[in-house]
Amino acid sequence: MNDGKAKNNKNNKEELAKEEKKEELCFPVGSGKEKKEDYDALWGKYTRICADFANARKRWDREKEDLIKFSTSSLIRDLLIVLDESEQALKMVKEHGNIEEIIKGLEMAYNNFVNLLKKRGLTPIESIGRFFDPHLHEIVATKEVDDSTDKPMVLEEIQKGYMLEDKVLRPSRVIVGIKKQSTENRGQSTDNREQKTEEEEQSPEDKKN
Repeated sequence: MNDGKAKNNKNNKEELAKEEKKEELCFPVGSGKEKKEDYDALWGKYTRICADFANARKRWDREKEDLIKFSTSSLIRDLLIVLDESEQALKMVKEHGNIEEIIKGLEMAYNNFVNLLKKRGLTPIESIGRFFDPHLHEIVATKEVDDSTDKPMVLEEIQKGYMLEDKVLRPSRVIVGIKKQSTENRGQSTDNREQKTEEEEQSPEDKKN
């Protein structure tokens, strides 16, 4: 009996030792278990950071939408003054019909509107009497002029151009004066054009000959 018990105890000890070795193989002491815990902790931090970033992005998107939506609110508030004065001018036209009062009211509304735009950084482009600048002007027509300079100069302004701070918001549409050609130069230009036309009309075989 004692020998049997001793044998069983020995077998149990061997089995326990085998199980401990299996556990050590799966999770080596001081390496695998600790790494798994570190991994779980890092994964938890990562998921929290992702959640925080997603919430922050949603907040940024809302703030951006609000900024775009209300960015013109101050400008519109200032424009209400012009709207009020325009309504007053219309009221004067209906009630009085006095042309002088109407002109006075319209001039007041116009001047206030111009001053409002100037405060916002809008300035007109000076064009008439200035040399043509392709960055500031758009040519709609030309006129020959008796001028000593070869540089084209702005004679008339069809539509006023504007700068917003240091950027061209809309170029001025202008009529530009170009130096009048002399009779001799005009004749040479006509001869050159006729010669060019004759060359273009020649066939390839004629040109070879």
